[in-house]
Amino acid sequence: MSGTEAPEFSLRVLASEVPPAGKELRFIADDETRRRLAERLGIVELKRLTGVASLRPYGKEGLTLDCRFEADLVQSCVVTLEPVDEHVEEEFRQRYLPAHLLDLPSAKAPESQREIAVDIEADDAPEAMVAGGVDVGEAVAERLALAIDPYPRKPGASFDTPAEALDDASETRPNPFAALEKLKKNY
Repeated sequence: MSGTEAPEFSLRVLASEVPPAGKELRFIADDETRRRLAERLGIVELKRLTGVASLRPYGKEGLTLDCRFEADLVQSCVVTLEPVDEHVEEEFRQRYLPAHLLDLPSAKAPESQREIAVDIEADDAPEAMVAGGVDVGEAVAERLALAIDPYPRKPGASFDTPAEALDDASETRPNPFAALEKLKKNY
């Protein structure tokens, strides 16, 4: 998705719409949304996408999104190109803050002096809210993209190596250092 296009699946929620006790949002993607998401994700079909999102305040101006979703989709087998069904169930938490509250001192530093420290055990860093809110649908689309099998394979499908390829592999190849060995002996 380019920055100028509308997201395929948009469920915008403004921080001002979330009460202190939080807000729950149930969603079911319609046919057009599923078609557009399937195109974006490069899959054959997105049959179903449903879920529940809970939003609650985070700090004074931010939001915490807790989301659980399920999807049924079809991809092409990487071996046979036949359709492969896949079921995805995911849960995630993401925090959001207004951009002015995100402490990004390294972004202000010259590029040659920037450092990024990664702690794989830590929670994800807060993301910037856009126009005072978050797009739950876009967050779900991003997590779905990460959750689908990148190499779907039909049960029993395997790469069979042609016999002539096995014959080629068994041929002995000349040692690239043999010529150097001959030169060494001549001196």
